Amino acid sequence: MELEPGTPVFLEELEARPPHFIGRTVRVTGTLHSYSPKTDRATLVDGHSLLLIDTKLLGVYQYHIRQTYQLIGLIAASVLDDHKQLPKDLEEDVRYSLDIVLQARVVREVDGLDMAVYRKSVVLLRTFLSDEIETAPSIPM
Repeated sequence: MELEPGTPVFLEELEARPPHFIGRTVRVTGTLHSYSPKTDRATLVDGHSLLLIDTKLLGVYQYHIRQTYQLIGLIAASVLDDHKQLPKDLEEDVRYSLDIVLQARVVREVDGLDMAVYRKSVVLLRTFLSDEIETAPSIPM
């Protein structure tokens, strides 16, 4: 089984178009707001956007609330009881979609990452890759 690399996306992009990302492997970065080992659920926030994380595939990992993490995983349709996993203190403060959940398979702590610089680098990478695709010579078949 070949695993796809995670395409860097921002939480606000996931929140804006949740169905577009279902079935895609993505890489997200944000601050851990909550984690429940009992339900294998976590919430990741970035600015005013939130994403529910399914941590079952990650195994044992020591999470630290309010630290920055980067996760790679598959975006899947959320199950009906996922709305119960949303921390009460976030319900009014953030935008989110309960239509999707990230089934994380890779996690790493990136505390200290300058998010403004990271965002700029992702935008530049996207621009570079789109230019490369447009200028690439066609390969005869």
